[in-house]
Amino acid sequence: MWRIKKIIRRIKNLFRWLPIIWQDEQWDYYHILEILKYKLIFTAEHTRKYGYHTNSDYDADRMMLCVRLIEKIQNEAYMDELINDNELTQEKIDTVTNKHNKAKHLLFKILEQNIEQWWD
Repeated sequence: MWRIKKIIRRIKNLFRWLPIIWQDEQWDYYHILEILKYKLIFTAEHTRKYGYHTNSDYDADRMMLCVRLIEKIQNEAYMDELINDNELTQEKIDTVTNKHNKAKHLLFKILEQNIEQWWD
């Protein structure tokens, strides 16, 4: 019986991942982050629903923080500050670039410190 449930779960998983893999490309970090983002989303949902360890909600929250950071990095959210700036200076560009780099650094710092603890 458990084998049938496992097969059904894996088939559902294939359908869940199909749209993400369909959009995947090999040339850009954006797509690497996209796959990581959805893996974190799916794992956070599972951890929140089935996580039996004492920090499961905290872990799911950290995963979703990583998702938000990935979205900021992918969308270059900090770069939007420069779009409507009529007085663009090198200092402003450096500030925005630093914010973008800090988001990347924070993302990978959180992953480094937590990823091996994210299991149910």
